[in-house]
Amino acid sequence: MKKFLRVFYSQIFNSFFPILIVAILIGLKNKSDVAPIFLLLNFANVYLLFSDYSSNINFLKNAMAAGGIHQTTAPSITKDIEHYIGIKTIVFAVGFVAWIVMCFYVPLLHQNMLASICCYTFIIGYNLNFYWVYMSSSKEYLFIISNFFARLLLLLLLLLFIKLQYNLSYLMAFVGIGNTLMAILFFRNFCKLHQLKINFNLKTIQESVSIIKKDAPLVMNSFLLMSPNTCATFFIGYVKNTELILVYGLAEKIFLAFRAMLAVFVNSIYPVFCSKEGVSKSKAIKIFGGFYACIALACVSIYFISPYLLSYFHLPASSNHVFYTCLFFLLATIIAVSLNVPPFIWILLKHQLNTAFATVVLFVTALIVVGGFVYNTLYFNGVISVTQSLWIAESLVVIAFLVIYFTKRNASASA
Repeated sequence: MKKFLRVFYSQIFNSFFPILIVAILIGLKNKSDVAPIFLLLNFANVYLLFSDYSSNINFLKNAMAAGGIHQTTAPSITKDIEHYIGIKTIVFAVGFVAWIVMCFYVPLLHQNMLASICCYTFIIGYNLNFYWVYMSSSKEYLFIISNFFARLLLLLLLLLFIKLQYNLSYLMAFVGIGNTLMAILFFRNFCKLHQLKINFNLKTIQESVSIIKKDAPLVMNSFLLMSPNTCATFFIGYVKNTELILVYGLAEKIFLAFRAMLAVFVNSIYPVFCSKEGVSKSKAIKIFGGFYACIALACVSIYFISPYLLSYFHLPASSNHVFYTCLFFLLATIIAVSLNVPPFIWILLKHQLNTAFATVVLFVTALIVVGGFVYNTLYFNGVISVTQSLWIAESLVVIAFLVIYFTKRNASASA
């Protein structure tokens, strides 16, 4: 439990770096380069969630079942690490193709094609972490420290590039290279501490492809779960008013900071539930009770201090209504997503996310989600419609998970 609390609170601290970045960017006089950066950060966030769901879940569970990573590491864990690196490589390669397509078809990225393509190194650096490896060992502080320094590097380089008046898109490329090198450095140090000998070659890639095929339902369902974030990222690029995108960006980065609390909570508590000892019902109630108290307090606090944020960023009075409305729907989305946490953890523990039933339920949900975003973009081209769509979409995902949870729980109870 101490490990959970240590990781949870440290990652909450790290999650507030995006707000500091927005505070700097939105204060710039020349905002023409800021909107593409917001879009890139959105894409990186979606990409991080997808790549984590598609590889971390099973590997962490396997490592915890094998007793975790210690000096005498089980060969199966070493093999899992090799396959994990292979899967990350494949995901990065496929993601690069997707990013090139976005650079061609999304106006905000197409305006500065070369810089936008170079920005993909930021996505690699932002996503290259070895979370499950660290969390299944006693060296989880390496994950905490590496994440902290990666975010600090982004903040310092951002200040440097603004001072030297360099192109902010190329900043992302430099940050990506720096974060990639940092992740590799910490991982090499981790391997030395635990005497891990990791091999990475063509055979590893081929074995990783086999794992992806085997876990195809899990990967597909993870992708379907990302449909609300993916739609928000894609359709915000078609809003023509750049000023509105900046207002949305401020509200959305506040949303992402608090949504990160949910992701941090799930990532921190999941290894605890995976352990052989498990978690008692009374302890689970205390954990979730404290979690929901934090969510409620954070949502109420951020809404009431938002006037001070508006005065600090010197937003025009005409944008205030847009900001408040976006923030309201984004905070409502946070509440909706937080309701999803208990059934989501149960579904992961019971191996129900990779079932055909889950695929059907989530596929229908994703179709409705995409349809809603398309309709609102065509008929209500604005940032408010995007936040409304996100709230409705995440609420549909909650309903989908409740359907999976109650259906599978009743089936297992009757069996």
